Amino acid sequence: MDVSVIVPAWNEERRLPPTLDGWAAWMDGFDGSAEIVVSDDGSTDGTAALVERAAARDPRIRLHRLPRNRGKGAAVRSGMLAATGDYRFYVDADMNIAPSHIGPALGLLRGGVADVVTGRRSLAAYAGTENSPARLAAGAAVQLTRRILVLPVITDTQAGFKGFTGAWAAKVFTAAVIDSFAFDIEALYLARRMGARIVEMPVDVEFRGDSTFDVGRHLPPFLEDIWRIRMNAWRGRYS
Repeated sequence: MDVSVIVPAWNEERRLPPTLDGWAAWMDGFDGSAEIVVSDDGSTDGTAALVERAAARDPRIRLHRLPRNRGKGAAVRSGMLAATGDYRFYVDADMNIAPSHIGPALGLLRGGVADVVTGRRSLAAYAGTENSPARLAAGAAVQLTRRILVLPVITDTQAGFKGFTGAWAAKVFTAAVIDSFAFDIEALYLARRMGARIVEMPVDVEFRGDSTFDVGRHLPPFLEDIWRIRMNAWRGRYS
């Protein structure tokens, strides 16, 4: 398999159909073999059944299911390790970053310029479309905390678009342990720590107003897990 695209999903029955259609259309025009792996994080709605029906129509789509809900980080990690692609990407379930970004990222990975490609949003554009002051403040808190504690060099760690060579995906996600939304930070931290060449690539984002990130519920464990990454490193957990 040339390319695997992992889509983490938890109770995404409503948002997944246009996402799967969009990625299927991209695969139709892709010059190579590709698969879409929906990594279902123990959904309790019809997400799994929806993906199974889609897979019955299109064998390039497959379901990878976690037995219980563990968090987006666990879903991405499990999906990346279950994928078979020489190049592996993970993206968001709402397809807020278009499949057309795969081509330029794949060029960087195939050309030996990068081992890891991470999307970089225009933070000014993001701030202009995000209507929630609480979410903007939460994002600023996350970025400040991770810059101080673990990862000062990446501009934007939270864009829902990242690509790895298959070898680097195996290295990074075998070592990763974070299940919360801080998993992006851990993945990039581990890649940098292990010596990967990381390239930030500008991406265009289409604003979606129905994010699953809840500031009150998700921000405290997010910040705690950034500290946990630092502690894991100090204690040799990643050695």
